[in-house]
Amino acid sequence: MKPLWTALAATLVVLTAPAATAGEGWIEDFDEAAALAKKEGKDLLVDFTGSDW
Repeated sequence: MKPLWTALAATLVVLTAPAATAGEGWIEDFDEAAALAKKEGKDLLVDFTGSDW
C-alpha cells in the first residue's frame, strides 16, 4: 500500500509543479479574482501563506 501512496504523491507533485511556477495568470486581489470567477462560472483556489503566524 505504501508504494501506491508514494506514486500518488509523486504524481501530484509533477502535475502541480508547473502551476506553482507559472506566475502569470494569478490574480492576487481577492475581490478581483472572485468577480472574474463568478463571471466565468469557475471556482477559486485561495492559497494562504505566511512566515510570521
